[in-house]
Amino acid sequence: MISSLPSLQAVRQELSRRELIRFVQYTKPDYLAGWFHKKLAGKLDKFLTDVIAKNSPRLIVMAPPRHGKTQLVSRHFPAYALGKFPDLALIATSYASDLASSINRDVQRIIDSEEYGEIFPGASLGGKNVRTVADGSYLRNSDIFEIVNHKGVYKSAGIGAGISGRGGDILLIDDPVKDAAEASSKVVRDSIWDWYTTTLRTRLAPGGGIMLIMTRWHEDDLAGRLIERMQKNGEQWDIIRFPAIAEEDEEFRKVGEALHPERYTLEMLDAIRTGTEDAEGVGSRAWTALYQQRPSAKEGETFKREGWQFMRVPEGFEMGTARERRLTLSKLGIDRVVQCWDTAIGGKEKNDFAACTTLGVGKNKYVALEVWQEKLSYPDMRRAVQMRFDKWTPDVVGVEGGGAAAGKAVIQDLQSDTRIPFKEIITSKDKELRADLLSPTHEAGRCYIIEGATWAADFIDHCAAFPNTKHDDDVDSWMLAMEEAIHGSKRMRISDEFLRAVGA
Repeated sequence: MISSLPSLQAVRQELSRRELIRFVQYTKPDYLAGWFHKKLAGKLDKFLTDVIAKNSPRLIVMAPPRHGKTQLVSRHFPAYALGKFPDLALIATSYASDLASSINRDVQRIIDSEEYGEIFPGASLGGKNVRTVADGSYLRNSDIFEIVNHKGVYKSAGIGAGISGRGGDILLIDDPVKDAAEASSKVVRDSIWDWYTTTLRTRLAPGGGIMLIMTRWHEDDLAGRLIERMQKNGEQWDIIRFPAIAEEDEEFRKVGEALHPERYTLEMLDAIRTGTEDAEGVGSRAWTALYQQRPSAKEGETFKREGWQFMRVPEGFEMGTARERRLTLSKLGIDRVVQCWDTAIGGKEKNDFAACTTLGVGKNKYVALEVWQEKLSYPDMRRAVQMRFDKWTPDVVGVEGGGAAAGKAVIQDLQSDTRIPFKEIITSKDKELRADLLSPTHEAGRCYIIEGATWAADFIDHCAAFPNTKHDDDVDSWMLAMEEAIHGSKRMRISDEFLRAVGA
């Protein structure tokens, strides 16, 4: 008697037509699915059902970096949706057009795969790189593709790009913010919001769904604004938040447990937060935003008082010669001295201070040897530069460039003085962003102050109050010195290099 039971392969294919997570595992067998991927896939299945029923679903997914959310939501979900319902129209967006196009090509590869054809034989793509349909062909390129013999279409675009002439049953937004620099800019946040409300949102078909998936960077990002309006009786969203480490008991894990331990163990997550001997951590503010999905407003203590360490030096240290000071520092593990200036000219009360930080640099140790500031006229400013150099004989004297008149005057003078190892420093103009990027080093206990220094109390007060202090010139000069010490001769703009580390 011949059995009429379906084969195991046929059962797997049928399940893959019904459930997104089964579809992902069938078409990408190496996908490491944890409990949260299964939960998220279930949310996406419900979202798709509501789109077909024209229930106007709204979904926000917040999850930490590198946990597989883009693969599930932005690559496999569109292919799955078009396989089940090949007449759907999708518009998929991300922070950059290049990234959106790359994801577009990944979706096409899934649809082109043999496994996909076994599950959804009725959904296929036309020829390669088809940009016009004059001959009746179906569009297919890195910006848009159509499903052969159906109305289905997938359009990709970067944030801010035009998408006129296209409507979508599903609008998918994957990480609208590139990095901390963009997230910190109100101009960028406003432009993303304007694009969402006046361009993307207007392309939604009646009853269609909008899905936003992102790693949080800022309390006022796109998710933050949508949530704020929802709380004021605006459009209602289903919000699913996955912190990297559980902050309370959940359905599938207890407080303190990792989100996806198969990929990121607690030890690995802790190293990301606090850093290791060889790498900086992201710090508490970035950690709560990027990994716990709880961005919060600054409390005025980017450099908290308790984060400072103190280094004891021998009695009479400051009274010795420059050579004697350098020998003492060498015995204390300080092998390099960096001196940086935040320049200002003018002796009136309303003027900023000229500030100079002299920083000793050792292994995983940055010691503020002297933080000096005073209101000066230009001749006095130039004399002060020479005096501070003679006192400490630093290996480099950095002056912030980039436009300030006072800085330009000092730079022009020092460029012709071969006795001083001068260096013009160009850095991010966003002081708060620079502070955020240096705060992990401070939190890790690597920032020191000479014990008993007369200037220490005021400096610590200014750092603790930053960015809400009236005069922050001493903080600026210290940040410049820290940036130069960390990057040295390989220096590039501080924000660029740190942001790559944060996004890694």
